[in-house]
Amino acid sequence: MTDYNKLFPDNRQSGETTLRQAQLVMLRMFKIIDHICRQHNLKYWMCSGTLLGAIRHQGFIPWDDDLDICIIREDYEKFLTIAQTELPKDLFLQTRETDPFYDYLALPCKIRDKNSLIISNGIENKQYNMGLFIDIFPADRYHLNPTIFKKEQRHKSYFFYLCKGLDAELDKKNSTVKRFVSYLNPILRALTKRYLRQSRRYIHNNLYLGEQCLIGHGFDTPWRRYFNYNEIFPLKEYIFEGYTFLGPQNADAYLSQLYGKTYMTPPPPEKRIQQHAALLKPIL
Repeated sequence: MTDYNKLFPDNRQSGETTLRQAQLVMLRMFKIIDHICRQHNLKYWMCSGTLLGAIRHQGFIPWDDDLDICIIREDYEKFLTIAQTELPKDLFLQTRETDPFYDYLALPCKIRDKNSLIISNGIENKQYNMGLFIDIFPADRYHLNPTIFKKEQRHKSYFFYLCKGLDAELDKKNSTVKRFVSYLNPILRALTKRYLRQSRRYIHNNLYLGEQCLIGHGFDTPWRRYFNYNEIFPLKEYIFEGYTFLGPQNADAYLSQLYGKTYMTPPPPEKRIQQHAALLKPIL
């Protein structure tokens, strides 16, 4: 059994600010996840703002308070099993199965640090584990055939609007709207469970596509961005906070689709703000 406390010591206390302490917590978690994935030959890659940080800042975007990775579906399923026994005791694999209170359907998996707290905007009254986290997205294959791809998109659009409906009570400040959405909540959740069951068929059937496919966030997530297989694979190493982690083969194509061709230009100072945390305590 790997002694992760010895291999990757917890150095959150060395952070000069609360945000930097939080980033150091996430960096340690990332190093542990990277170690597990490399040990078991699981294909993951930095995505979204984490990849942008690696390319533009060689680390965290200075004002960022989260970290995102993708894992290709067949390895994601393996990771869920492996992580339950290999993660150190101070980290927690959070899914709908491991945390009965976890009901954020748009994100099926997080790794949480048990010795910290982050309360994201809009979820102040939730009861699930709220330690600092890394978001882990399953990545699925999608058809190159336009007719089949369009059908897959209709299927995912259905889940997108289900998630929007379930999140509406978090986004709306109007109490009347919240009450109305709360009445619909049981119906929306029943429809969502049905959708997730149906999605297993798409996930399983698309595994055979191999390299002749598009890669995108999983059928069990609402995000709808897609990349050519050779824009993601073979994975490439990038420097992040002085360490080497994996990212897409063509980071420029990936980031240009997400953020536009000017992604290397930071936003103006007034937009350099933390996006997620209403309350942040890296040290309890």
